[in-house]
Amino acid sequence: MSVIIALGIILLSSIVIYFAGERFAESSSKVGDYFNLPRDVKGATFDAVSSSLPELLVALYSVVFFKQFEVGIGTIAGSALFNLLVIPGLCVLVAPVAFKVSKKVISRDALFYMIAVFTLIVLLLYFQTWGLVIALFLLFLYLVYLGEIIGHARAHRKNNKPKETEEINLKKEFSIFFLLLIVIGAFTFFLTDSAIDLSNLLGISPIIIAFTIIAAATSIPDTVISVTNAKKGNIDDATSNVFGSNIFDILVGIGLPLLIYVCYKGAVLIEFANLEIILGLLGATILVLYFFAEDHVLTKKNAVVLLLMYLAFVLYTVSLAIF
Repeated sequence: MSVIIALGIILLSSIVIYFAGERFAESSSKVGDYFNLPRDVKGATFDAVSSSLPELLVALYSVVFFKQFEVGIGTIAGSALFNLLVIPGLCVLVAPVAFKVSKKVISRDALFYMIAVFTLIVLLLYFQTWGLVIALFLLFLYLVYLGEIIGHARAHRKNNKPKETEEINLKKEFSIFFLLLIVIGAFTFFLTDSAIDLSNLLGISPIIIAFTIIAAATSIPDTVISVTNAKKGNIDDATSNVFGSNIFDILVGIGLPLLIYVCYKGAVLIEFANLEIILGLLGATILVLYFFAEDHVLTKKNAVVLLLMYLAFVLYTVSLAIF
C-alpha cells in the first residue's frame, strides 16, 4: 500500500463516519427524548456512548487484529484531548446563547472524568503489564458512574412530566441506530488498518498517527452531536457529551478490549513511550475546569485559547515524528 492510497482510505473513512455520525446523532437524540431523559443525562449516556463507538472499535481492532494495544490507548488519549479542547471551542462559537454549564454537569461528569484521567496516568506510570484486575477495575469505575447517572435520571422523572412521544417511532430509530453502528464499525476498521499502514510507510510510531489522525477522525461523531446540541442552545447536552464520551473512552474503551484480550491471550505488556501525551491531557483537563470554575461559563476568548492549545499539541506530536 502506498502513502497516497493509505491517505485516501483514511479520508474516505472519515467522510463516511462524518455523514453516518450526523444521522446517528439525530437518532440518539430522539431515543433519549423518548425515554424522557434530562439533557445532561442524555448527553452523558446515549450521546456519549453512541458517539464513542469509533474509539472503542479502534481499541478492539488494535488488540484483536493488529496486536498493538498502544494504538488504542493513543487513539483514546488523542480523542479525549480533541473532545476536551476542540469540541467546547467550536460549541462556544456556534451557540446562540451564553455557554453556561449547570453545576450538576461539573460536579458529576467533570469529577468522574478527572478520576478517569488520573486512573489512566497511574496505570501507565506504575503498571507495565495489564491483566484481568485492571480490566475489571476500569469497567467497575464506569458502572459507578452509570449508577450516578441513573440516580439523576430517576430524580428527573419523579419531578417532571413525561414528554409527548407519539411522533417518535422508536422501532425505526433503533433500526437506523444499529444500521449506522455497523457502517461506522466497518469504516473504523478500514481507518485503523490504513493508519497503521501509513505509520509503517512513513517510519514513525503508530501511537503518533493514532493520537492525531485516528483520534480526530473517530471524534467526528462526538463533534457532530455536541455542535448540533450547542446550535440548539442545549449547552448541558453538548458539555455532558464531551465529558461522558471521554469517561466512556478511557474506562470502557480501554477496559472492554483489555478484558476480551486477557480472556483469550492473557495479560498485555504495555510499552507506551510517549507519556507526555497523557500528561498533556491532564494539563488540558485542569485548564478546562479552571475556565468553568468561577461561574460555569466558557467565553469566546476561552474557546480560542482551547483551540490554539490543541493546535500546539498536534504540532508538538508531529515534531516527535520529524525529529
